[in-house]
Amino acid sequence: MRLPVRTIRKLHRYLGLIIGIQLLLWTGSGLFFSLNPIEKVRGEHLMAPPPVLAPDDTLLATPTRALQELRRRFPEAEVLQVMLRPLLDRPVYELMFRHEGRLRFALADARTGRLRPPITEAEAVAIAQADFVPEAPIAAVEYLTEAPPGSEFRGSPLPVYRVVFDHPTGTRIYVAAENGRVTARRNDTWRWFDFFWMFHIMDYRTRDNFNHLLLQSFSLFGLLTVLSGFVLWAVTSPTLRGRRKPFRRAKAAFRQA
Repeated sequence: MRLPVRTIRKLHRYLGLIIGIQLLLWTGSGLFFSLNPIEKVRGEHLMAPPPVLAPDDTLLATPTRALQELRRRFPEAEVLQVMLRPLLDRPVYELMFRHEGRLRFALADARTGRLRPPITEAEAVAIAQADFVPEAPIAAVEYLTEAPPGSEFRGSPLPVYRVVFDHPTGTRIYVAAENGRVTARRNDTWRWFDFFWMFHIMDYRTRDNFNHLLLQSFSLFGLLTVLSGFVLWAVTSPTLRGRRKPFRRAKAAFRQA
């Protein structure tokens, strides 16, 4: 029995060296996730209630004119949805359409039925301020046309405005230039969450993929480490070894008889 025990102990030791740091990162990141409510990470606790249409916005133009203008600009566009919603205290039609394989948006003034230009920087700032409950000055505004892999803004349509607030939370609100919707809210807590999430899923480039070989391999090694520890405890436990001795004595006595 000594050789198997020695082999199991050596296997457990080397597996512990390989997987130990990652097990520590998994545990530490999991602790951080459990201590920070997801609403705080997403900035939802500082988010204002969504705007609603004013009661006098009932006599509106139909979206027919806007759809005609859209088809003149994009003859091959496939209109997917038309939605009436408020935008900075004005009713607008949001036209969602597909063009050249991309999902795109256009806005039309619901009172005139005419398409309106994309969101301006001043409008993006006003939208972000209306979305953020605390009163805080604007520190910076950026117009982004691309999101590098692993950036804090990823997975949503571009271009966007990034509106940075001078606030203790380090809040940054992203406003889509095509439809004026808030597509992301980021803060310092989110950055820490994203940092630990990178180590948790072991995706050090995009921080989004957890179906890759590196994570699968370390998960398997972690499972083997735990199982080898249980086996090592079982074969070296005095209690279990004491229970096996009477059986061995009885077996030896039976053979001698």
